[in-house]
Amino acid sequence: MKTKMIFMPEKKAPLVHIDIALLHGSLRDPDGKEGVASFMLSMLLRGTRKKDAQEFHRMLDNLGAEIHLGKNKESLRIYGVTLSDKLPAFMDLLTEMLLEPAFAEIEFAKIREQVRSSLLDELGSDDDIADRRFQEYLLFGNPYGKMTAGSLDTIDRITLDDLRVFHRQYFRAGDLVFGASGGFDRKYLEKRFKEICAALPAGSAGRFEAPAPTIRKGKSLLLLEKPGRTQAQITVGAPGVGFIDKSYFAMMVANHVFGGGSFSARLMREVREKRGWSYGAYSWFRSGRKPLYFAMHTVPSNKDTIPALQLMLQLFASYARKGVDRKEFDFSKKSLVSQTAFLQDTVRKRLDNKVTEAVLGLPKGYYDSYRGKLRRLTLPQVQKAIKKHVDPSRCFALVMGSVKEWEKDLPGLEGFSNVWKRVFDQSPVALAPGDAHSLTLRRAARKAVSRSKRK
Repeated sequence: MKTKMIFMPEKKAPLVHIDIALLHGSLRDPDGKEGVASFMLSMLLRGTRKKDAQEFHRMLDNLGAEIHLGKNKESLRIYGVTLSDKLPAFMDLLTEMLLEPAFAEIEFAKIREQVRSSLLDELGSDDDIADRRFQEYLLFGNPYGKMTAGSLDTIDRITLDDLRVFHRQYFRAGDLVFGASGGFDRKYLEKRFKEICAALPAGSAGRFEAPAPTIRKGKSLLLLEKPGRTQAQITVGAPGVGFIDKSYFAMMVANHVFGGGSFSARLMREVREKRGWSYGAYSWFRSGRKPLYFAMHTVPSNKDTIPALQLMLQLFASYARKGVDRKEFDFSKKSLVSQTAFLQDTVRKRLDNKVTEAVLGLPKGYYDSYRGKLRRLTLPQVQKAIKKHVDPSRCFALVMGSVKEWEKDLPGLEGFSNVWKRVFDQSPVALAPGDAHSLTLRRAARKAVSRSKRK
């Protein structure tokens, strides 16, 4: 695989933005040691063989420059910005950081404790822990289910040798994308990037091609007990759509109608405006090189938890059957077309888009054509996409909170073939059919199916 370089020079720009992507992320974490890729990237900013962490950051500050890190499942990103006249000194630091990380024991211990503190804080945040558990259970067994930051169970298994091995194995010339925008001389920067590549192992380790996640047929419900809550976190997942799917832009418009953040969206209107059950209700798609999932979320009070879940499922089923109407389509399309202006309104964003295209394997100019693709959409195209991608027969719902406060209302739910109950701070495990907790609801589901057949 050839090293990709992207240059977007603007002679009079006072700043230079650097965007470097490694085409490996947490999908490469060894099983049972989730967090290795994230730890390794953090350690790059914790000193080199020539400079300890304090000296490295002092020199960075003296340049008035910044380096930030991006940690993802399919890639690791390094974002830098510096004054144009300080570019040579900045590139010296960046090169040293990439090629000669110190991997110092004392800095490794600091990072582990910082990550541990962050994960413990996450347990205290209902939004954060519900989102984590939703992804862990929905994607369990698939590499995309590996959490980038690791977990309280895995971070103590990670060693410095794991980080060194990751760096040695995956930092290869053919696995990097280099990007730059702003005020720089292209020949100079190309030379510096090539020098970095020449010092790295040649070739590529190959992209890790994980299978797209699948959601089991039927409706499944996971109850996560977190005592003392006055509200419940509800997240419902269903099959998603990928960036390169021909229906992706049509589904963007469809989702904007259903729950994409506008106060006129159906979820917001029905859950908040009409019933006052929650401050907000939203839906979104999550995708990488593969489609991951669709999700919808709301946070009702205990007394409204089961009615809210039932309503969300009913709205989703109606959306699948009927699609969207002309008024909804026109409003959502116009809104999204207007928003696209903010995708490309800075040099930094345009560079990020170009590097992201390379990371995700998107067609060249994908983000340049974003606005046009939305503008050309028709209502029949959106309706066809909904029929293809919206599948209420495959749903996974997670409800976290004081289960005892609304457990009595569970028998009123229909159609759930599997129901599990666990505690929010238990490590996720595979959810197998046949949990005794679901017996009553499975009977109710079978009765509901039987009644529908008789009709």
